[in-house]
Amino acid sequence: MSHDLLVLISKTFGPIWMMGFLVVVAIRAFAPSRRAAHDRAARSILQKDEGDA
Repeated sequence: MSHDLLVLISKTFGPIWMMGFLVVVAIRAFAPSRRAAHDRAARSILQKDEGDA
């Protein structure tokens, strides 16, 4: 394998791989079934009031 062939392969399949990864992450982030997990994570950093116990 020459250097030019490796560069061609990386420039061809690199962006395809990254777009596929972006699609998977976006689907997981915006899936309605994951809303409860996202809400729980968002509330976990908030301070609890003394009256909430």
